[in-house]
Amino acid sequence: MNARDAGSADEWPLPPPWMWACKQCAELYKAMKRAPELVEAAREELGPGYDCDPFDSVLSTQIRLARHIALHHAEQVPDPDPACARCRSDLASSTMPPELVMEHRARHLFAPPRIVEGL
Repeated sequence: MNARDAGSADEWPLPPPWMWACKQCAELYKAMKRAPELVEAAREELGPGYDCDPFDSVLSTQIRLARHIALHHAEQVPDPDPACARCRSDLASSTMPPELVMEHRARHLFAPPRIVEGL
C-alpha cells in the first residue's frame, strides 16, 4: 500500500507494518503526525504575527522520517510511481542526488499524494 491506495489526494495512508516494527520509524512517524497540532496550538495561543514553527517542524519531521527510511530501509522504498510527476521527473533526469530521490519515494509510504508530489 502506498499513498495513492488511500483514495484521496489529501488522505494519509496507513503506514506499512514494518514501519511500526522499527522503533525509530514509529517515533519519527508519531512526531510527524503531532507537529501540525503543536504548531496550530501555538498559533491559537500566540495569535498572528508570531512564527509558531520557526524550524518548519511540519516539513522537517516528514523529511527526517523519509531520510531514515531511505537510509535504513532502502529495500522497502517503493519503486517510482508512474502517476507521480516528481517520480517521472526523477526518472527522466539524472541531476537529482540519489539520496533525495529515495527520500521522495519513501514519502509515498506515509504521506498523501498532494504532499508527496509537492516535495
